[in-house]
Amino acid sequence: MHDMTLNFLVLGRYSSPVLHGKSRQLLLSTDQTLLLNCRGRWKLTWLFPDLVSDQVRVENSRCGRTKQHYCSHLTVRPTKADNTGLYRCRYEHRPEKETSVYVYITDRQQPFVEHSRMSPFVLYKKDKEPLIIPCRTTSPNTTAALSKYPKGTRINPDERNILWNSTIGFTIRSPTFFYTGPFFCESSNAGVAHQSRIYIIHRTVSNILEVYLNSSGTVQALKGERLVLNCTATGEFNTRVNITWHYPGQNNTFHSITKRIQTHRTHMLFYSLLTIPKLQRSDRGQYTCRVSSGDNAKQQKVAVTIYDHPFIRLKPRHGCLIETEAGQKSYKISPKLRAFPAPEVMWLKDGRVAAEQCSRYHIEGYSLVIRDVAEEDAGKYTILVRNQEHGLCHNLTLTLEVKVRPQIGEKAVSLQDPGPVQQGSRQALHCTSHGIPPPHMHWSWHPCPPKGLCECPRSSALWTDVTAGQTGTSTQNHILSVSHHHEVLQGKNKTVGVLTVAEAFVSGVYRCVASNSVGTDYRDIHFYITDVAGGFSVAQVEESREGGDLHLTCRASRHLYSALSWQQMHSNVSVQTHLSVGQYSSSLVLLRHNLSTSDSGVYRCSALHLSTGQQAHLDIRVNVSRKYSAVMNYNHKYYFSFKFRQRSSFSQTILYLMSHEKAALMCNVSCLLNLFSMHSLKHTYMQINKQLQSF
Repeated sequence: MHDMTLNFLVLGRYSSPVLHGKSRQLLLSTDQTLLLNCRGRWKLTWLFPDLVSDQVRVENSRCGRTKQHYCSHLTVRPTKADNTGLYRCRYEHRPEKETSVYVYITDRQQPFVEHSRMSPFVLYKKDKEPLIIPCRTTSPNTTAALSKYPKGTRINPDERNILWNSTIGFTIRSPTFFYTGPFFCESSNAGVAHQSRIYIIHRTVSNILEVYLNSSGTVQALKGERLVLNCTATGEFNTRVNITWHYPGQNNTFHSITKRIQTHRTHMLFYSLLTIPKLQRSDRGQYTCRVSSGDNAKQQKVAVTIYDHPFIRLKPRHGCLIETEAGQKSYKISPKLRAFPAPEVMWLKDGRVAAEQCSRYHIEGYSLVIRDVAEEDAGKYTILVRNQEHGLCHNLTLTLEVKVRPQIGEKAVSLQDPGPVQQGSRQALHCTSHGIPPPHMHWSWHPCPPKGLCECPRSSALWTDVTAGQTGTSTQNHILSVSHHHEVLQGKNKTVGVLTVAEAFVSGVYRCVASNSVGTDYRDIHFYITDVAGGFSVAQVEESREGGDLHLTCRASRHLYSALSWQQMHSNVSVQTHLSVGQYSSSLVLLRHNLSTSDSGVYRCSALHLSTGQQAHLDIRVNVSRKYSAVMNYNHKYYFSFKFRQRSSFSQTILYLMSHEKAALMCNVSCLLNLFSMHSLKHTYMQINKQLQSF
């Protein structure tokens, strides 16, 4: 046998142990002696591969000129292939400070440190971690391949995913599912094949999917009762878990824990039942079920409360008078109730079972929930709480007031088209509102501007308060009275406000405002003064005759109508009009001169209603009569023959003329005048002409 010794060099201040020589590898043969010397500032210790006790000897001593250092000598004799590995020297109290050397003990008959004669070894493969198959060799020059048992599929290093190192073995950087089951390493020497031990690679599964207890809330129990808590864990298939309990009385020997496993196709269920046969006050507190698998762990907690006796404690949460608002989506009547064991609960409304009165009433836990709150939900609600087994019973009555936002009734029935108010008339404006509590009425006023549209301003600063006795001015009317009273209408208490205008002279908008603690409602009453009957009218000034003039007047309230226009129906002839605007109304006059009978017909005045946006129309029929020209027709024959039958010579002349129809049609008053002048019968002519004019 040959000896090999490594001596230390004293370097620096010995923050870490040091070795003599720079090589980090040693190469020996079997049946030699390995001698390693270590020096440092503090006490030293060694780590090395598994060795037989009679092979190893360690000698420690103080060294240096002043014995200020520590030295340690490691001797291994005789060396064997199994002794191949890393030898480390470190400080006892600071093990992170170390130095090492890798020693190969070569043996041609045993190229692998872990040889085939050794029993199989289980390796655990973890997800997202490299896999190391530790088939180290006894020589740094040995090459190896990886094979999967039993078919012997060879896997050679590729320097990317599969790496080989004689001091480590094979490293699979990203192992797939293929790398499960038995594997071994193999090498050949002088044509002789050698194998390492078999490594069984097991894919560890430690994924805990879910952990839950049979009670999610606080567990309540009576003293002396039996308590059973069930902790259930769900894990992936092939998972193994450890379930432990932590609770106040876990050292009590009377408590028991039962475990059970159920295997399913895709997962596994693990049960752990904790049973306490007879509860004591000392058992109250927090109970924790902890489930662990590998590096994963999950837990669930539950609080356990122990009562000495059954009880019911019932009282109002915020007094016996409770309030809500109509229109609320839901309202919960929830008194303070603590009871154990859980009691029976029933809710009454005005002495009758609430759920039987209305489908909107629902019991949730111990509370009564009213959905879509309405005014009729007001009343007395009584909760009856009973524990028949222990003879306990309590009740509590709460009064619910439902507040209602004010609503002005006239808004629902009033027309969009405000009617005109006759100039100088007395007007009474009504505003009826319902609300709980009863609303307060308030009146405001906004006058129409001298020009432009009469609109309701949004700013409250542009409205003027209305009070009784206000005198009339250019911007407000004389107010006779403002009154409010309460009366029952349609089965409900309503507030009625009446505003009386003594004389209507100013156009504008009166606003009625009803308000209570819940909200406000208002109604705008358009107060448009008119000097036109009905607010819209047409009239003909004089009778229409041939050759004369036609005057048609269309009048409309200024704040109700605009865009006045005239047209002759069934005619394309344009008409001449003249528009004039007064304080209360607008007038559009149609003018037509030198009338003829073709101007007869229907004339239409159109106007745009400002509130409705629709066109309003009024028609008037015009008949243009012929101009009377003393034309003598057959009726005239009889008339003259009767009047002048006493005058023989002149009467005969007139009858002669009238008997000739064509001449009579051509003869007018001036013709007769000439005729009668020639006969010196002017007096007679004057009589006839008077008769003709009145005919």
